Amino acid sequence: MLSEIREDPTRRADVFVQRWQGLEQQRRALKIYHEDTKVRAIENTMIGMAKSLERDPQVESILRNRKVQLGIGATSGASVGRELADMIGRGRSRGLGIGM
Repeated sequence: MLSEIREDPTRRADVFVQRWQGLEQQRRALKIYHEDTKVRAIENTMIGMAKSLERDPQVESILRNRKVQLGIGATSGASVGRELADMIGRGRSRGLGIGM
């Protein structure tokens, strides 16, 4: 099964979306309880995932049609990886600004 996922960009995109959605759910829940250290750890994982799309242009291309599932707007012209990293980065900077 792992070899099938490695060989099929559509399956890799499916796994990416499922993992992203799960991490985003965890991140939101932890933010409610102000678990900042755990939130940052999840955000770092998500940023790593976003950056990994630079090395997988086939998945990046497939995900362009699935932006809504990833929580990003469908109209931007930026790469999916860049949009995801920016989305997480903005969320983090807003959180840091509150305590200052």
